[in-house]
Amino acid sequence: MLKIKRIMGVLVAAGLAFAIPALADGKEEKVKLADCPEAVQKTINDNANGGKIVEIEKETSKDGTVTYEAEVKKADGTEIEIVVAADGKLIKIETEDDEEDDDGDEDN
Repeated sequence: MLKIKRIMGVLVAAGLAFAIPALADGKEEKVKLADCPEAVQKTINDNANGGKIVEIEKETSKDGTVTYEAEVKKADGTEIEIVVAADGKLIKIETEDDEEDDDGDEDN
C-alpha cells in the first residue's frame, strides 16, 4: 500500500509539472474597460480607488478560464494590478514594484 501511495505521489507531482506551464500558455489581449463584462468593470473600479486605469489584459488559459488584469496607477504614484475573474470576483490585488528602486539609488 505504501508503494502505491509513493507512485501516486510521483504521478501527481509529474502532472502538476505539466499542468502549470499549460495554464501559462494561454492567450492574452489588451482590452478596454468598456469591453469587459459589467461585473468585471465594477470590481476594477471599486478596487482602483480613484486611480488611473493604465491597461487591462484579458487572459484566456488553455482550459478556457478567463481573467482580467488591470494595471492601475494611484494618485500617490504607486501601481497596483487588480486580477478579476470573468464573473467579477476579485482574485487578488498586487502592488507593483517601483521601477525607480531598481536604479541602485536608495531612498534619498
